[in-house]
Amino acid sequence: MKLLCAEYNEAGEVAYNVIGDNALLRNNDDFYIPAFATELSCVPQIVLRIGKIGKHVAERFAERYYEEVGVGIRFYADNLERELLAASLSPSAAMAFDSSAAISSMKSLAGVSLEDMIFSFELNGESVLTGKVGEISQKPEKTLAVMSEYYMLKIGDFLFCGGVFRQRNLSIGDRLRGLLDGECLLDFQIK
Repeated sequence: MKLLCAEYNEAGEVAYNVIGDNALLRNNDDFYIPAFATELSCVPQIVLRIGKIGKHVAERFAERYYEEVGVGIRFYADNLERELLAASLSPSAAMAFDSSAAISSMKSLAGVSLEDMIFSFELNGESVLTGKVGEISQKPEKTLAVMSEYYMLKIGDFLFCGGVFRQRNLSIGDRLRGLLDGECLLDFQIK
C-alpha cells in the first residue's frame, strides 16, 4: 500500500508524489510533533481508497477506481521544508515522516455522489475550511488520472487529493477535526 499525494503551491500549481505507509496516522491517534519540526503546518484533504488496479486511467473512467472516501490531514515540518528547498534538495523528509498523514475511517460511495459531498475541517472547535468536493481546485478524477500516468494504482492505495489551503503555526494542544457531510470522521489532538 502507498499514499499517492497531490501537493499544491500557493499559486494552485500541482505536483505529485508517493509516500510510504509509515506516514499513516490512523484510528484518531494523537499526533506527536517530532523534534525536528519547530514550525508545523497541515493541509486538510479529501482521501480516496483505490479499489481497482490501474495504469494510464483516463479521467472519464477514474471514478471506477475508487469506492470509498474519507478525510485526511497531511502535516509539514515548515522549518525543515525551507531548509531543504534552500539547499536545492527534495523536501520529502519534511512531509513524509512517520505519522505525518492522518486518515479517517472510510465511507462507502455506493449510491452517493462524491461531487456533492461537503467536507469541513476544524481547529480547536472553529471551522477553518469548508467546501464541496465538486468545487475543489482539481477534481479527484483528474488527480487520479494524472497519478496513474506516473504510478501503478493498486487496491488499498490511498489518494490524498491535496489542496491550496494550508493551516500554519500549529502547536501542542491543538485539536483537529475532519467532517464529511456533517459526520466527524477525524478527531485528534497535537501533542
